Amino acid sequence: MRSFWKYWGKATSPESGEARFHFLVYHSLDVAACAEALLAQSARWRATFSSLTGLTESFAVRVAPWFICLHDLGKFAAGFQNQRPDLRQELQGGCSAHTYAQRHDTLGYRIWQEHLRDIYFPQSRLSRVSPVPVVDAWMRAVTGHHGIPPDDTRTGLLADSVDIDHDLTAAKAFVDASLGLFGFRDFPELSPETPREATWWLAGLTVLADWLGSNTRYFPYSEAPEPLPEYWARAQQRAAHAVADTRLGPFPPASRFRLADCFPSPPHELRPTDLQTWATEVPVTSEPQLFILEDVTGSGKTEAALLLAERVLQTSGEGGLYLALPTMATANGMYDRIAPVADRFFAADTRPSLVLAHSQARYVPGVQEQVMPEPATATGSAYADATESAENRCSAWLSDSRKKALLAQIGVGTIDQALLAILPSRHQCLRLWGLMDKVLIVDEVHACDAYMNRLLQTLLEWHAFAGGTAILLSATLPDNQRSSLIESFATGAGYTLDEDDGENQSYPLATMIGERGVQRYPVQTRPELAREVRVSFTDDETAVEAALQRVVAAGQCACWVRNSVQDARATFEELRTRYPSWDIQLFHARFTITDRLAIEQDVLKRYGKASTSVDRAGRILIATQVVEQSLDLDFDLLVSDLAPIDLLIQRAGRLHRHRRLVNGDPTDGEDGRGVPQILVLAPPWTPEPDENWLSARLPGTAAVYEKEDAHLWKAMQLLREGGGYRMPEDARSLIEGVYAADPFTDFPSGLQDRAIEADALYRCQGSIAQYRTLTRESGFQKDGSWLNEEHAPTRLGEPTTTLWLAKRTERGIVPFAAAGGEETAADWLRSSVTVMARDAAEEVAPPPDLAELWRETRQQLPGRGKWGVATLLMPVQHGIWEGAVLDTQGRRRRLFYHSLTGLTIERTRKGVPR
Repeated sequence: MRSFWKYWGKATSPESGEARFHFLVYHSLDVAACAEALLAQSARWRATFSSLTGLTESFAVRVAPWFICLHDLGKFAAGFQNQRPDLRQELQGGCSAHTYAQRHDTLGYRIWQEHLRDIYFPQSRLSRVSPVPVVDAWMRAVTGHHGIPPDDTRTGLLADSVDIDHDLTAAKAFVDASLGLFGFRDFPELSPETPREATWWLAGLTVLADWLGSNTRYFPYSEAPEPLPEYWARAQQRAAHAVADTRLGPFPPASRFRLADCFPSPPHELRPTDLQTWATEVPVTSEPQLFILEDVTGSGKTEAALLLAERVLQTSGEGGLYLALPTMATANGMYDRIAPVADRFFAADTRPSLVLAHSQARYVPGVQEQVMPEPATATGSAYADATESAENRCSAWLSDSRKKALLAQIGVGTIDQALLAILPSRHQCLRLWGLMDKVLIVDEVHACDAYMNRLLQTLLEWHAFAGGTAILLSATLPDNQRSSLIESFATGAGYTLDEDDGENQSYPLATMIGERGVQRYPVQTRPELAREVRVSFTDDETAVEAALQRVVAAGQCACWVRNSVQDARATFEELRTRYPSWDIQLFHARFTITDRLAIEQDVLKRYGKASTSVDRAGRILIATQVVEQSLDLDFDLLVSDLAPIDLLIQRAGRLHRHRRLVNGDPTDGEDGRGVPQILVLAPPWTPEPDENWLSARLPGTAAVYEKEDAHLWKAMQLLREGGGYRMPEDARSLIEGVYAADPFTDFPSGLQDRAIEADALYRCQGSIAQYRTLTRESGFQKDGSWLNEEHAPTRLGEPTTTLWLAKRTERGIVPFAAAGGEETAADWLRSSVTVMARDAAEEVAPPPDLAELWRETRQQLPGRGKWGVATLLMPVQHGIWEGAVLDTQGRRRRLFYHSLTGLTIERTRKGVPR
């Protein structure tokens, strides 16, 4: 019997009382068959992978699965086999003293690097044109099948974990035996010119194939040795069934897709906008293309993007969509828009999958996910290195929408889920593979700060390199931001930009980047969206209060957008105390997930497109930035704290958004509410402000928009000069008037230092992002530390943590949001709030009589509490609950929670909740 029959690759848990196992060679062939089947079912994937590698398609689809067949070479190590003494005894007659100090993925790469490589590529064959560096890169990609490249550093002797005489002989025997199954006589040589960049996508294919090949529903364990060609044929059949059953991969697009298909029930009179017409007529090719659509809020950019994306799918013959939004709330809203029409993007009866992707997606009402069938019960044992077996990972993955969204035919989620593809985070390669055939649609691009904008540039470069197309949507973009995005995409696609591919001041504007360079198309906005917005300023909150009184008296509705949660809460409490008869609501990010989703749905009902006078009359919403992006809200009056110019314009997009009668009822006629008006609370105007101009009057705003004092002053100057603005005529001049201003010459002396600091901060944030992103040219390898996706920095800011809220009932200590019955991990997540890590670093020990119960409760938390801080809340009065945590200085901080006001944490000096 060949030596490789002495090694198990998969096994049931020892606690199951069974000794069933799956031979290592069988599992290796299962995974290789899945890789082969995945490539076989998609012409787009085959063509793209061939292009990435520079190999002919016929060779690429054989050599990639064969390399993937070697992904678990590290399991030939005696140290790994010793993890199951019972199986080691059965297969090899006893255990050895070999340790398992390194993970089997790294051991696999070391077995190649320190032993097998010299056998297949002896030193006499090495030269400047040797294929060995490329082969090494491919071996790193396939052995790094846990989503992180193997360690290149040689820690300890290989002999500590590997039986040099027996394990390495068995590993080589398997390599030799597998060659013929894939049509090779010798170790296949890769050209020295094969791009190392391709290994990022090879690694993603390996992870996907490994997870699919580890599912016992499709690949049952087998302990009976049989000729490998016979098992290989059966593995190929099973893999074809698995890929078809899980519906992974692209579907054929619909042959026809019209503007009306973007709506569940199209409006009675549906007339395409100029931008939407352009989207149906602009030339679309199968080559990488970037489209940038800039138009006013409510102009139908989303529908234009969908029309354009469907044409891209029709041109390529298959593929999918990923819609990236700036926040979870905006992603929820987009999901609701896409869900009723998702089937229309693809051929009839294909049943495309639609997935919502963000950390709280599973708690959004009405979300249905259908990507893969539920796996067989995960019975795989965990490895000694704390790495879960692949079948257990598969089970966890199937319940994690964040990763599934990039494999689904249509994914909707936060932009973070896509940005993780170019950061050193676990399974980034799987995200890259999922994006490979997708049209990437990024909404609200203007919401990206310097850090995220640089990450987006890198993502566009990688996406274009893989042959992808992207569509960016924005109200307005500063010229320098637009240019940087264009240049990054062109770099990835290999396009050369001419010098005259410069800026264009037209607005609205559609921009296309392709093989022919940059082409710009000025478009017209809808006549009803071409409007004047009057802007007035006050430094007196009593003036704001008087304006709200007039709104309530007129039976209308208003929103006051405050820049900090603390200011929003204080305003809410003051107005509620002063006007107890008013219908006032508070909306910010510091609620539990359960309460926040409920508030979001209620806000959409009260102020959304379908709201009526009954819903709206006399109602006031006090909110933070959660309302300024993509939520389809319509207010009669908008009040805002002074904010960056682009955000003020964005907030004003929630003002008179839909045509209504003066009482607030929807109408098909002219809007009866008059000229839209936004009232801005700001410091007193002065042409010569000092450095404390902003912080003295609006300290919360100064803290949120740190070092933006000069830009806020410039925004106020421009808006005061005109008494408002006209859209779309003034959009570009306002944006450029602020962000193109020279920090050394265009600001008053008192704010010049702040302007210079803001410019330096912008450049610094971009540099930090560039430092943190992966280097595409290096290929799949470890150049530094890699993180789990929960800790990979897709946004730059102060560290946050999760606060788990608990309460005591007659059933014991339960999640705060638990409704009764058996508590689950989901109940804990619904009971969580995200807070600054400095405010909640450690938990406060419970009373002695609850200590044992508290220890039991902590075991039920997600990750057993290691991903956050738990606190036990006690009822105080009037729906207020009180708890405590320790901050980073070890100080005890009281906290309070109420379903109407959210979470407050006591300040340390004055005892004032924050």
